[in-house]
Amino acid sequence: MRNTSRPLVMMLMLGVAAASGCATSERGLTARDYWPSGARWKQAAKNAVKSPGTWIPLIGVGVVSIDHWDQHISEWAVENTPVFGSTENASDASDYLRTSTTVAMVGTALAVPNADGPWERKPERLILEVGAVQLNNIATSILKSVTDRERPDGADDQSFPSGHASQASVHATLACRNVDQIPGLSKGWRTTFKTSFRVLAAGTAWARVEAGKHYPSDVLFGSALGNFVAIFVYDAFLPANTTTRLDLTLSRKEVSLSVAFSF
Repeated sequence: MRNTSRPLVMMLMLGVAAASGCATSERGLTARDYWPSGARWKQAAKNAVKSPGTWIPLIGVGVVSIDHWDQHISEWAVENTPVFGSTENASDASDYLRTSTTVAMVGTALAVPNADGPWERKPERLILEVGAVQLNNIATSILKSVTDRERPDGADDQSFPSGHASQASVHATLACRNVDQIPGLSKGWRTTFKTSFRVLAAGTAWARVEAGKHYPSDVLFGSALGNFVAIFVYDAFLPANTTTRLDLTLSRKEVSLSVAFSF
């Protein structure tokens, strides 16, 4: 793990402490309210494992490992550059697309209305999501050091997993979770936003392959890692609230009772 991760973690801890202190004075919450219970950690882990964004890319890692497909696809992508036209364009595009996923994460976090629960104010939500991103970065850095895989272009031994892919994935997944918490959006708009974020993340991953910086297995595993970390952190600290609304209608002709659940 790189030494730069320690200051980032310390900054995150200070931010959490500050948020908790503000919450205690303004809303009657304590630091304990901000920390998930064991049951929530367990459920968050289950959600992260069962997410298609985690297990589908992992299956893909296994598939491309068959009969050297990983290397063959990488060589074909670099030679033909079918999407971006050149390895230089692909490398630049991977940076732009990853930045777009960061904007999506921050923008959607700011669009979620404030609430009175822990982590439900905009500054707190941003602190939490930045924490998830840094956790993903640390995990990626550790895996790079352990695997020590050479990049396709031979630049260094930091190929597995792809940092660009894992970062774009964690950003996109957090943005999708945020979209689910924005009221007033139709199902169509939610689908449009979430699909757009996933396309940006997928574009980032493929651009790294086409640039010759990563093998397909690198970006597939990075995508799975980012998705897992995002869901694990988000669902542990900000589980979907279930609210029950009871509607009772009385008239001379009929009595109707409906119960609506919002997740």
